[in-house]
Amino acid sequence: MMRIRFKRICWITLFCFVFAMGYAEEQEAELLETITVTAQKKEENVLEVPISMSVFDDMDIEDKMVETLDDIAKYTPGLTIINMGAPVKYAPSIRGLYSDYTSETSTAGLFIDGVPVTNGLGFDETLMDIERIEVLKGPQGTLYGKNTEIGAVNVITKKPSNETKARITGELGEDNKRILAANISGAIVKDKLYLGVCGKHYEKDGYVENTTTGEPVNDEEHDYVKIYLRMTPTDNLEASLISSYIKYDNGGSSSGSTQAEYRTVSNDLDTFNKSSVWSSSLNINYSFNDSLTFTSITAYRNFNEYLANDFDYTSDPNQKFHIFADSKYETLSQELRANYEVDRINLVSGIYLESSETTYDKDRDKPSGYIDGYSVNSRDSIGLFSHLTYNITDNLSALAGLRYDKEESEESNNDELSPKVGVTYDLLENLMTYVTVSKGYRCGGLTNAPEGSGYSETYDPEIVYSYEIGAKGVLANGKLAWDVALYYMDITDMQVSVYLNAQDFITDNAAEATSKGVEASLRYQVTRGLSLFAGFSYNNTEFDEYNDGFTDYSGNKTTFSPEYNYTIGIQYRAEQGYYASANLSGYGDMYLDLDNEYKRPAYELVNAKIGYETEKYDIYLYAKNLFDRNYDIEGHYYGVYTYYNTPREVGVRATYRF
Repeated sequence: MMRIRFKRICWITLFCFVFAMGYAEEQEAELLETITVTAQKKEENVLEVPISMSVFDDMDIEDKMVETLDDIAKYTPGLTIINMGAPVKYAPSIRGLYSDYTSETSTAGLFIDGVPVTNGLGFDETLMDIERIEVLKGPQGTLYGKNTEIGAVNVITKKPSNETKARITGELGEDNKRILAANISGAIVKDKLYLGVCGKHYEKDGYVENTTTGEPVNDEEHDYVKIYLRMTPTDNLEASLISSYIKYDNGGSSSGSTQAEYRTVSNDLDTFNKSSVWSSSLNINYSFNDSLTFTSITAYRNFNEYLANDFDYTSDPNQKFHIFADSKYETLSQELRANYEVDRINLVSGIYLESSETTYDKDRDKPSGYIDGYSVNSRDSIGLFSHLTYNITDNLSALAGLRYDKEESEESNNDELSPKVGVTYDLLENLMTYVTVSKGYRCGGLTNAPEGSGYSETYDPEIVYSYEIGAKGVLANGKLAWDVALYYMDITDMQVSVYLNAQDFITDNAAEATSKGVEASLRYQVTRGLSLFAGFSYNNTEFDEYNDGFTDYSGNKTTFSPEYNYTIGIQYRAEQGYYASANLSGYGDMYLDLDNEYKRPAYELVNAKIGYETEKYDIYLYAKNLFDRNYDIEGHYYGVYTYYNTPREVGVRATYRF
């Protein structure tokens, strides 16, 4: 089956390139634009950064109709966002490592205008008025700290400027989807004070039927607003205050029982999800001179999980399993950083402080009675870091970084060192190669194991040592950019979710695991209007040694880690205003349990979009999952639960600019 899929991919890729090459002979050539990123907390050309990464600018985000990070994953080699059927409960899987959304830690960090999201809650963050998204793969602990052991995602909002911009967007789609969005930005005081405001209302009917009521159980609705206040009182000083708020008014989850008819439940509880997220950050940058810059980032995030769910999916009182939650997750952080660049030296050093508190209030109603679950946990951490790049010659550079993190909580105290060393060498003018060795880690915590279960009360930090070699370059006279990376990772004390039954699970440490793989991507600007893109990743992550005292899992694949993923796309934008694009993306087999008994089979998705663009307005007809492919996660919790995928969506979007 996998061989057939690869043949199909190869033929599609070959057709696209042959078509593009032939078309290019008759059209005027155009160079790719240089992409500037801040992945290493300084501005650099993406082709000069020794990190495997995918970058999406504002045009990419618009063209690909990116609304959340789940949309970005379809175009990113090596990244999967696992959807557990409810708002905010999306978690990343990169290079074979995944953390359950219920964990207070994550394998990859999300940073939205400096606001850190380093647990599994928040990877469906609404994306609006975004300048750039950077997806970094591999350990990023030296500069980003804890819970970035396998990657980090940076989201950067567009800065308001002197130019006044305003637009309104409306969208209608299947399942009665309705979106109304608007944004405006400009100067309050020219060259000194600027303001940007954007907001969105979203509604969509559910597609999972409650047979008890005859109505959909998973309707979606939310309101989102973001305010960006920017000040430049002097040429050397810039300050930005960014605040966003989203409020959900959803029905229940888009999950069900594997024993029920497709996309049906028989709930006897009025389910809802009225969770909310508030994030704010204050960014201050001061340039002492051309060589020295100081940065301060103060960030706050508050996630309130407020919901009621029926997880037995029946109206049988003997099977009742109802969940009621009103939990709060708060994080306050402060980063102080200095960037120094002179001659052949580039140095980034700083300190990071964080205080978080989780008020866990989640009750269970079961046939045996009502169980009140309430606890308050707090964590305080400090990080000291420094990252140095030294240009030995014009072609050869060395890099070295080190971070010390110390975290204290009621249950444990941990401290970790996160080193990174590497070398970059420009083999040719447009060909950069690199080798890096780095360490990342994910924090430990409480297992919440029931008494007498045989499991420890706590679990240890997960440690990753990564060895990576890569290359980036430009071909075809500046029209084709490409990159490739190969990696090998040693993982110790790997954290895994162990399901005790259909309602309870704990986090445990596996002994050892190994991950290895390859990632590659390219962008080809064929002509002024025609472009191609492609990406591919392959990963193999296995337990070298893991025996929990009951079962030996050695040699098994890790969970929620697709064997491969790929994307192939073509886009055409004519000077006359016509627009068309199509994309094929796919994922390999993904196991759901440690025994490797249940898995989501490989699948492919096709998205397409056509439209007409003018200076004042755009209108598009689009299709997501054009062929209505089924890629449900069926058999989670050892065959008990199914998480239903979103069905095909065809719709129309229109934008008017003032």
